[in-house]
Amino acid sequence: MLSRNNILHHPDSNSKTFIPVSRRELVACLVRQGRISRKIDANSLQQLRTLFEVIQTIYHARYHRYYLSLKKAYRPFNPDKDVVSKRQWKKDEKRCLQKKLFSEMSALLQKGNYEELDEVAINEALNDEMSRGLSIGVELDDYQQVLIYTRGRGLIKTQQRHWKTLFLKKLPVDIPIYRRLTMMFRFRSEEALLEILKKQGLNRFDLWLHMRRHKRLMQEKNSDDYIFLRQFRDIPCSDLEMLFPNSTLRFTLFDKIKLTATGGAGTVGGIMAFLSKLTLAVKPLTIIIALLGFGSVLGRQVKNVLYQQNHYKMVLSRSLYTHSLDINVGVIATLLDQALDEDIKEVAIAYFILLENGDYMSVDAVKEKAQDFLQKHFKLGVNFEISDALTKLRKDGLALQKGSTFKAVATQTASKNLEKLWYDLYSATESLAFLLED
Repeated sequence: MLSRNNILHHPDSNSKTFIPVSRRELVACLVRQGRISRKIDANSLQQLRTLFEVIQTIYHARYHRYYLSLKKAYRPFNPDKDVVSKRQWKKDEKRCLQKKLFSEMSALLQKGNYEELDEVAINEALNDEMSRGLSIGVELDDYQQVLIYTRGRGLIKTQQRHWKTLFLKKLPVDIPIYRRLTMMFRFRSEEALLEILKKQGLNRFDLWLHMRRHKRLMQEKNSDDYIFLRQFRDIPCSDLEMLFPNSTLRFTLFDKIKLTATGGAGTVGGIMAFLSKLTLAVKPLTIIIALLGFGSVLGRQVKNVLYQQNHYKMVLSRSLYTHSLDINVGVIATLLDQALDEDIKEVAIAYFILLENGDYMSVDAVKEKAQDFLQKHFKLGVNFEISDALTKLRKDGLALQKGSTFKAVATQTASKNLEKLWYDLYSATESLAFLLED
């Protein structure tokens, strides 16, 4: 069992853009640093915390509109909808909405400093040996489109049995994990999947077997109309296949050897005993007893196989239960909150550095200062996304730009600019009414 208490920082995270610090703690640290450095006057420093609170309120309002827009685009694909609607979407409409939804979700994930796993990375993860000793197969042909994004890396220290010790002794192992993983996928229709499988040249039996599994997976009629969203935490990088709903359990090489050695020997012994009794048997009762004995041997071997399968299913379901965070619409809300956090943290750090400097600074200089601040106060090596933060500051009237350099607007002027932004945001009622339309 993987314990969260054993999670360590992964060195690969140093090159990532995610800032793993709470928003409140970061703002408090910035204000405290302003008091210590004394580069910001007392009046501006007093207004700074209030300024950050107003920024958070405005960003909340913006992201709420974003949430309404995404919910509207997701509505025809939501498998959990519990309301009745007379609206019927045509195929062309749904195709455009699907394209828009995947595009906007991808942009949202990038705002939250997630990184996409491309096809090569997905295939590598699917081919890796699983951390729990399971063997799982996944048919990617079942999916029309799959999107997988991850954020944050870590290491879990655990102990596992290894073939080097003949599986008798556990050895310490460091397992790399994804701290957050988000999936978005849609199944193929039966007709589209059948056409693809035929092009692959599958024989009739394999074709029938694959389609049978696919129909069993699509328990609800028109399930291929839905788009599914899933979010997980602390997933071992090698356990990606267990997150796919069409994953199938397979016996590992060690299981096959163990079951063959025990079951094969028992079955052969049972057959020999049965044949020897059958050749000597003259009474029907003796033959019946021999058959019952042989049946019990076969029953024990089948029981061993089923026990191993049930054990693996229990491990798999327990892992999914403990690592699952949210599904479908809940994932959209969670991602918006995470993206909101990242935006506010980046803007707060960039504005504080410009304000503390008091003069125009180059983009590289602000980025270097931001990274030094995070390293000094939180021991974090982060690749700070400075361009996006400076652009937001300039558009919101919190920074001035001269060529490729930027300067913070005084806190009093910044407060007035934010006040105007607030009124402009809520005076635009037409766009908000449009988002609320059915």
